[in-house]
Amino acid sequence: MQGLYLKSLRTTLENSIHELDSIHSLYVQNPDADFTRNRKITFSDTCWFLIGLQGKSMPNEVLDFFDHSVTVPTSSAFVQQRKKILTEAWDFLYHTFEQACSDFSNISRYGYHIYACDGSDVNICRNPDDEETFIHEGNKGYNAIHINALYDLLNHTYHDVVFQGKKKLHERSAFNTMVDRYQGPSAIFIADRGYESFNTFAHIIQKGQKFIIRMKDINSNGILSAYDLPDDEFDEYIETTLTRRHTKETMSNPETYTILPPKTDFDFLDKTAQYYKIYFRIVRFKVGSGFVCVATNLPIEDFPPDLLKELYRLRWGEESSFRQLKYTIGLVNFHSKIKDLILQEIYARFILYNFCELVVSHAVVQTRGETKHPYKINFATAVNICKEYLKHGGGETEKMLLIQKYLTPIRPDRKYPLNLRPKRNRDFMYRAA
Repeated sequence: MQGLYLKSLRTTLENSIHELDSIHSLYVQNPDADFTRNRKITFSDTCWFLIGLQGKSMPNEVLDFFDHSVTVPTSSAFVQQRKKILTEAWDFLYHTFEQACSDFSNISRYGYHIYACDGSDVNICRNPDDEETFIHEGNKGYNAIHINALYDLLNHTYHDVVFQGKKKLHERSAFNTMVDRYQGPSAIFIADRGYESFNTFAHIIQKGQKFIIRMKDINSNGILSAYDLPDDEFDEYIETTLTRRHTKETMSNPETYTILPPKTDFDFLDKTAQYYKIYFRIVRFKVGSGFVCVATNLPIEDFPPDLLKELYRLRWGEESSFRQLKYTIGLVNFHSKIKDLILQEIYARFILYNFCELVVSHAVVQTRGETKHPYKINFATAVNICKEYLKHGGGETEKMLLIQKYLTPIRPDRKYPLNLRPKRNRDFMYRAA
């Protein structure tokens, strides 16, 4: 049965690539010429090649893809083929595959799918001329792409992504974009303090969805500092009318109106709509020696403070997924200096991550007798097996049994000191053979 699942998932990915291939003329540099001739490297081959990339040098990657055949094409041939494909093609492929996998990832809790939104940087080759990604820091500066991702905390897959240059990043805008194009079932969106904004709340409310977003505390310079709230645990509702108008009525009734500064983003106020009424709940609960405040539109009857605390704690799952995406899937190992080609590889890594996580989620964990710790599938080994399966296919049942053979203990209480140090891109000179 598990073998059938693995085969079905691979077929889903094949169908997504075939769908893109059938309309590839819409997503290439020169529709009249690109991928029109019969060559060794087809459009589909290029897609499969990028999805299966590892941390090796390009010549070795090409040799592996063609099983070290004497007739293997050159690295230059592959680079020329991938340059013909627009980044939008990979955005289409990623979302097509993700939507097609909705039947495989349908775990919910309390009647909601639960998503976390967060961001992470990936450093790329230095290019001071790229105004979107170059950061003037230190002696030389560096280039980075900021990944904004909407992560399914229960199904462990990435539902949506938006990429921005580090210099031009705007996390709240990216979050709003992903909320606006969300087409799934009822959802709870969870985010940290960087997403505190009336605009973000309004986008989620307009979409008919729920949210849990951490707020700056009442004694800070955040939204809550403008309200008379007790300096203790509380659970209260805030109702206010947002406006940009400075009239006698709005300025003399701060308990009714909130006047937004001109530079504050809010997409639902214009000349035709000068007032926007918003209603949400603020919960402040004690954590350790301090307090945490969250804003939500979930009803108090079904979601008391303790449950909100439990749901917000799930957000850490996205932080862990970024680590696996970068260092297990290989997001830090790029094979180009060109930004558009790097974005191709980032999309390919997200596709591979979702494929591997869906496989792992359906593998059965079997241990012999009682163990000191609970166990889970070793994700790094599972990724290696999935890559080999995507390349050669066949033996689905054997592949699933092999994945289930490699386990790792779960130790949730382990803590390590946070050792922050500057990151840089992996140079092409330092790649595995």
